Amino acid sequence: MLFPFHDGYEELGKLLDVIPKEAWRRDEAVLGSLVLYLVKQGQAPRAKSYLNALVLDFEKTDQFIVIELLLALHLGEEVSDRDLRRWRRLERTLPINEPLLLGLYYNAMMAMQVRMGYISAARIAGQQAISCYREAEHVYLEHFIYIHLADLDLIEGRLHRAQRGLATAEQCLAQSGTHYGNEQEVISVIRLAVDYERGELARVRARASELRNCLVRGDSWSELFFQLARVAVLSTYFLEGREAASRELTDYQADYARRHGGEAPTMEALQALIWQLEWQPDAAERSLEQLRRASMQSAIGTMLVTELEGTMGIGEPVSADTPRARIVKALQQARTARGSKRLATLEKALRLAFDEGQIAPFLEHRDVFIGLSATLLRSDRLHGQGRLGRMTDRVLRQVSGSYVIPESLRKLGFNRRQYRVASALLSGATNKQIARQLGTTEATVKYHVTSLYRLSGVRRRRDFIDFMVKIQSSSKN
Repeated sequence: MLFPFHDGYEELGKLLDVIPKEAWRRDEAVLGSLVLYLVKQGQAPRAKSYLNALVLDFEKTDQFIVIELLLALHLGEEVSDRDLRRWRRLERTLPINEPLLLGLYYNAMMAMQVRMGYISAARIAGQQAISCYREAEHVYLEHFIYIHLADLDLIEGRLHRAQRGLATAEQCLAQSGTHYGNEQEVISVIRLAVDYERGELARVRARASELRNCLVRGDSWSELFFQLARVAVLSTYFLEGREAASRELTDYQADYARRHGGEAPTMEALQALIWQLEWQPDAAERSLEQLRRASMQSAIGTMLVTELEGTMGIGEPVSADTPRARIVKALQQARTARGSKRLATLEKALRLAFDEGQIAPFLEHRDVFIGLSATLLRSDRLHGQGRLGRMTDRVLRQVSGSYVIPESLRKLGFNRRQYRVASALLSGATNKQIARQLGTTEATVKYHVTSLYRLSGVRRRRDFIDFMVKIQSSSKN
């Protein structure tokens, strides 16, 4: 099983070419090597078909358990506490004089714990894997662990540490002198996610499609794919609007099914977030209700759902003590605050985000700025501090530009505020509910509603909703 890690996947491919075609049925080591080779070539679903073959003429050992769990992790399949216990028992059977094998063990342990939400334990397992790989002098495998750790840092909002981890990963890769395919692109996925968190949406939009194709054709794992899907779909949404984001999400769902097999709740969590951003709380809540019956098995998916439920008031506010969680918690508090308290809470969120340069959380909670942008622009507490003031200006510009009006409505003369009111009307909200959402008065909402009737040529709310439904249907076609 260690052959490809000692001698390389190219040599393994040559070896598999000369082994009799049915040898995998009779020899566990051949089957394990074949599975590892197919996974590296981006053919994990095909690898699973070999493991699930009805006729295997050998007695399964612990090695089969290793291959089974590695493949399940790669495909993004469900793992349980039972699998974790099996894996821990396996540690006692591994030879202590094989640091490479122990490194692979801790590598898989890290991936399992991430999937199950045990982030602190996953970090420890990652450090154990690095120690083993160093002892085995296998810097190529070591670089993958730094990518995993950088991804965890990113989820927690530790952007500086994530960048340092990626720099170390690149150093390890260069030192190894080994390249099997898309190693550099894998690192680029996490770099692109850092760009998204810092508000570099156009950069994400420019590279995401190319990187997605690399992940489909080459080496990848489910959490990496989810990270790219998250930043690509949301960047598309904030730059081009809901219709373009829906197309992007559909593409990622199709490629996920092709690369990993099956559907992914994390993709549904992304859709729920878009519904919430579109002032469609009922649709978002229906999606979340379905997700409660699913097994998330993704740190990114769990983050999306936890933040969304707290924002919508149907779950507990975020409680983790991480840079991103502290920002999101302040933004959630600002949603329910009024007047000077709301302003102070927003200022707190901006200060919390300053050190890491976080901008994405403000886009994902953009409605908290409604009615307060001008006040924040004049705030001496923010603009009297140079770089913090410049960051505030950038956040407000990006938040303002993130409300993308569909082309059909823009041609009719809809502005951003009117589009927000129109979307809220479409969701069935009352004038009072819309006023609360937008941080304004009912009288102002009534004024906007009258303007919307005039622009659409209708006189009643029911007719306006029919008009909006027709506009949306025509844009989809």
